[in-house]
Amino acid sequence: IATTWPQVAAWPNDPREHATYLSDYLRKALVCIDSAGDQPVPKPLVKTIIAAISVLISKFQNTLDLSAVV
Repeated sequence: IATTWPQVAAWPNDPREHATYLSDYLRKALVCIDSAGDQPVPKPLVKTIIAAISVLISKFQNTLDLSAVV
């Protein structure tokens, strides 16, 4: 029996929390893919991963650069 896919929950609003959550989700998804062998990867879960990465990138693009503020 293959490892079950990680559950999808609400993604945090804070970019750093979102990145942490996404990183954990991707690690778990990778374990599932590795354990699945030649089985196909479920399309809805791949779509979730792509959407989460897209939102995270957008959050970082819209975050103010505070490195110049002294």
